[in-house]
Amino acid sequence: MRRDGFVQCARSQRLTTTRGDGVVVLDDSTHPERLHFRGRYRLSNEMLSQGTIPQLGGFRSCSVHSKANALEPVIAALTQGQPYRHAIGFEAGERARAAKDAQYNTERRTGWYPLVEWGFDRAKAQEYVTAVIGQPFPKSACSYCCFAMATETGRANQVERYRAEPQAGAQALMLETVARALNPRQTLIAGSSAADLVAAAGLTEVLTEFGVLLEESTFAVYEVRRVKTQVGETRRTMTARSVRTIARGARTAMDKHLEGLAGRREVGPDGITRHIMPTAERCEHLLVVAPAVVEDKQRPQFERMWQEANSDTLF
Repeated sequence: MRRDGFVQCARSQRLTTTRGDGVVVLDDSTHPERLHFRGRYRLSNEMLSQGTIPQLGGFRSCSVHSKANALEPVIAALTQGQPYRHAIGFEAGERARAAKDAQYNTERRTGWYPLVEWGFDRAKAQEYVTAVIGQPFPKSACSYCCFAMATETGRANQVERYRAEPQAGAQALMLETVARALNPRQTLIAGSSAADLVAAAGLTEVLTEFGVLLEESTFAVYEVRRVKTQVGETRRTMTARSVRTIARGARTAMDKHLEGLAGRREVGPDGITRHIMPTAERCEHLLVVAPAVVEDKQRPQFERMWQEANSDTLF
């Protein structure tokens, strides 16, 4: 790869390594003519396969997975161990984010925040971009970004985006619906949901596109178990999850299959039907129908943790 050009890279699969396995270079040129906007393996692919969505609290793992995991192997290959500046477009109003990023500086890597340095806030940056390219360029964010929908202004902007790009709104609804089926607490808006946002805004085109996605989907009956356990010297609480596919097929067939399974049948406020199984207080066990996109997964120690937590219930 050249050192004086523009490299566009992306993940090509879910798992990547520091050697660059799972990372693909889409373009390496001194005069790029095409922006590879969609990449190869998208964060949304990972989210669907894991049955989850970005989380507001804690560590921003979505940024690490979608950006750092692709960029860092390429940066390492380009710099070959030499010192370098890493330019990041935090605007002048994001000094806290720049300060946090600077904590990751090393002897080789130095974060550089030119917009902060130049005093470019979002309005000034937008003014500059519009003057250069002749049209406004909206703030970049995933169509399902929980941070973008954390404020009233952000939600209003997202509604306008969905109005202009119904497929983007449909994708957000698909991600939220799958994650919510497995865990009713998982929504893209705290105390609400993207589904409520779309309904309140009357975005019928988004709902139509979402309906098409569902019609084209194979469905599955999932068994979902969760157990809360304490780990480490601090005894912090961790939730371990097990997801297992019981059956796959057409939606109507999977709904019928669920009807014949054990458990207390319950329709949640989200309109999703689940069969709730009896468990110990710090556990959850449910059966639910959702699009067949989630991979079977559980921790190696999960069965032991489950047995220990449910010993009084099981025997």
